Amino acid sequence: MMTEGLSAWIELPDSDENRVWDAFVELTSFRASVRPGEWPGILEPSPSVTWDLARERPSASEMHWYFAVEPDDVNVLFHEAFKACVDRDEWLYVLDWQHACYRFWPHRMSKPEDDQSWEIPVFPDGDYYIFLSQDLSFGTFGHPWEASLCVYGERLLEAVEARNNGVLSSVLRRDGRTP
Repeated sequence: MMTEGLSAWIELPDSDENRVWDAFVELTSFRASVRPGEWPGILEPSPSVTWDLARERPSASEMHWYFAVEPDDVNVLFHEAFKACVDRDEWLYVLDWQHACYRFWPHRMSKPEDDQSWEIPVFPDGDYYIFLSQDLSFGTFGHPWEASLCVYGERLLEAVEARNNGVLSSVLRRDGRTP
């Protein structure tokens, strides 16, 4: 999980967690909802691309998703993209709705394909998962109910698209608009 004997994950103190959540909400107008009429859950920044992770959409009374992508493939793709976007000693904020949040050093993680290496995965497998640069200039927003993953910021978008190789293929929105 770690390289150089340093942890890739350090839990954020409450004061930092509250500050980062407040900044994210201000940037994106985040609102949690399981209702499709209230999605995507954020005002997607520009530039951004939101990928559809679902193969099949459940009925309104059912909340069981059939995914078109493998969660581990998504996590590995983003691990490589994050490493391309930050220096070896830089970290990202990682927010998990209603749970502990972290600082994450991508260069310290040695086995991204192992889901046990992720305190919080990129793939939204049941909660809102958010990865953010320290200055909020790029990040991800994983929406568990829409089964989508929004990537924003030119730097991260370029890194993801350069490494994608078909892991993410179905675009829901670009810059918050349906293509």
